[in-house]
Amino acid sequence: MKKAAAVVAFMVLVLVLCVGAAFAADYPTKNINGYISWGAGGGTDNASRALTPIVEQILGGKIILQNKPGAAGALGTTQVFNMAADGYSLLYNAEGGVIYKVLGLGQYDYSDFEPLVLMLFGTDVICVAPETPYQTLQELVEAARANPKKIKIATTGTGGIPFVILTMMSAMNEVEFNPVAFDGDGSALTAILGGHVEVFPASVIGTGVMDMIKTGKLRPLAVVAKDRLEQLPDVPAITEVFPEYEKYMPIGHYYGVFVKKGTPEDIVQKLRSAFAEGVKDPKFTDYIQRMNGTLLGLTGQEAQDFLNKNQSNVALRWRGPPRPLPLRSASPSPNRFRKAGLMLQTWGPPFFEIRGLNGKR
Repeated sequence: MKKAAAVVAFMVLVLVLCVGAAFAADYPTKNINGYISWGAGGGTDNASRALTPIVEQILGGKIILQNKPGAAGALGTTQVFNMAADGYSLLYNAEGGVIYKVLGLGQYDYSDFEPLVLMLFGTDVICVAPETPYQTLQELVEAARANPKKIKIATTGTGGIPFVILTMMSAMNEVEFNPVAFDGDGSALTAILGGHVEVFPASVIGTGVMDMIKTGKLRPLAVVAKDRLEQLPDVPAITEVFPEYEKYMPIGHYYGVFVKKGTPEDIVQKLRSAFAEGVKDPKFTDYIQRMNGTLLGLTGQEAQDFLNKNQSNVALRWRGPPRPLPLRSASPSPNRFRKAGLMLQTWGPPFFEIRGLNGKR
């Protein structure tokens, strides 16, 4: 009797495995939904829309893209997490996803997802509107120090790279800006072009920033990198202005595609293979070159190692005593944190961490 039961159990297991394998072999059997966690016209949006048609041809299926911006990408991340882990809901997001839990922006971060591919890396340039008087980064910092909380700086929300750069400048240079949050690079650029903010650390990828600089619509003050960009040889690296920043480089944007953990492994592998092949396609590598980016093309464990390292860098603690981060603006983020019993603090320059008001993390 026991032997018969064991045989039946074995046959059921084989059947389940065969059905699963067949399901993965047929995948996709319907349209896949891709949720871009940032607004239209930004770097994440443009890179996602450049890569996806290539991957569609490799997969033999349709990926329908839609933008779900908000809370520095946390809203789109939460939406995908709440969907079935069946491979038909993909998350397209940027670097902020490694620290949503740390910042209290959401219950889910990249630890709840499998990385399919990390596409590319891009550098930011601290830009000002041309009608402002600031000709150098030093002049901007001195003006911010003399006029605390007066100079408006655009960010893409708490946790985004512009926010990290703002935090770094606030702590390293002991200045206070007036941050205003937008749902992505595109809307932040619209704001600075319209005179609604004076400063924006803009990604050079996908938003036409290079053209705006070359045509005088934006004035670049510094590249947030250890070295100058080849495309902007006359713009100093931030380390030339403030050498103490060098130990915290590189800081920049990267974009990736993810699927919820628990998705059948065969489907995960099929998606990873398609995206890994897609990022190597000449049409996409040409796009990266045109967009002044650097190909990452990481998948599997390499992608996970990159995410882990990035999370460690952003959450880095400095040995100095904590002090409140000077973030007071039209952005609701600081008030929301305080209502949740949290307070943004820096541990010396330039990074931050979240600590409870009672001192508990």
